[in-house]
Amino acid sequence: MKVAIYARVSSDRQAEKELSIPAQQKAIHQYCQDKGWIVVSKFIEKGKSAKTDDRPEFQKMIAMAKRSNCPLEAVVVHKFDRFSRKRDDRVLYKALLAQHGVKVISITEQTEAATPQDMLLEGMLEVISEFFNANFATEVRKGMTQNAKQGYNNGGTPPYGYRTEHIALGHQKTKAVWVPGAREEIDTVRWIFNQYAFEGKEYHRIASELNERKVPTQKGGTWSAITIRAIIFNETYIGRKVWNKQDYQTKGKKWRDRAEWIITENAHPAIITKELFDQCQTVAKQRHNGGGETHRASGKPSSPFWLRGMMVCDKCGTRMVGNSTSSRTKSGGQKYYVCGGYLRKGKEFCPYVGWRNERVEEIVTNKLRTTLMRLLMDNQLEEEIRLYHADQHRHSIQQATSLEAEIGFLQKRIQTIEEDMRSGKAKPYHQEMLDEMQAELSEKNNGV
Repeated sequence: MKVAIYARVSSDRQAEKELSIPAQQKAIHQYCQDKGWIVVSKFIEKGKSAKTDDRPEFQKMIAMAKRSNCPLEAVVVHKFDRFSRKRDDRVLYKALLAQHGVKVISITEQTEAATPQDMLLEGMLEVISEFFNANFATEVRKGMTQNAKQGYNNGGTPPYGYRTEHIALGHQKTKAVWVPGAREEIDTVRWIFNQYAFEGKEYHRIASELNERKVPTQKGGTWSAITIRAIIFNETYIGRKVWNKQDYQTKGKKWRDRAEWIITENAHPAIITKELFDQCQTVAKQRHNGGGETHRASGKPSSPFWLRGMMVCDKCGTRMVGNSTSSRTKSGGQKYYVCGGYLRKGKEFCPYVGWRNERVEEIVTNKLRTTLMRLLMDNQLEEEIRLYHADQHRHSIQQATSLEAEIGFLQKRIQTIEEDMRSGKAKPYHQEMLDEMQAELSEKNNGV
């Protein structure tokens, strides 16, 4: 039997233990050799969790199994949880592989689901694995929550002005805490807060002055308005430890409600006073109507700068963005298209100033009007619309082509199995496979 090896570890720490990739491969190779199986492919996944199917090597393996000339008859893993820890994904992908005549075999949980008892055992093993993973995640989170409540660090890079230090707690245990860093960084943090609170300077102006003075950022780069803004709203600088602010379990991080945050006062030495921090928050609300509180999700009005992101600065290549001189005037202030690099990092990054939005939009509008009139006069508008429509829907066209290929492949597989059944060569499970494939074919035909 021709097989593929699939091995996976989710972390470097796990790789140091018995489930390391070399150990998995060695055990699987020995098992295949004893069985007389031929290993034709290897799919090695490093540092990828099995809670999701978003794994490059896993998807390559599935794609190979779906090919019409697939060389595989089975995928061999060390344990079923190496294949997937999520029951929904396991059921889906094992069924998908079965449709293409490919089995999933575990060398330590040996069951090929040939009988109802084997199917029950395999299902129990998978449920136990998923329970273990969910329970382990719960226990880890409990530990991290307790750790945060005590003011210890759960990982991550400390903000500018702090360093990570490990303290001994006995029994060879250590905890990570944040301590003030270099004196120059501490002075810079205090200067930033004072400039914003009392000197009336905006984020980009503070960033520009730091770049002019050649003050390096935490990573040795240049300062930007975004970096300054993050510092102004970071409660770390008043000795407050905040954890559990964002949800990392779902795709696309989202802010949790503040009531869910784990907040610990006096978790580490403060760099600035609470009075100075509060003054900066008051100033920010006056200038930006509370816009600095990034965890608040609210609907935003449409931007008046309809060309933002389309134009590029001819000096540095950064996209142009909209900017207003003031929002407190009756007219709303003068609006400009400004180089994004200049706005974020100052004139040291780019000397560009800006264009009045009325003038830029007038030029673009006139150009569009002229182009449209020319197309109408030359009777080319319909052709341009057709080309645009084809370009916008090219992905749909590609999907339709792929769907047609899958339908053709299914039809051939169904025909082969039906011929085997008529000639008496079919296996006991072929009727079930045939029913599933016919159902899938019907579904795909309805989607064409």
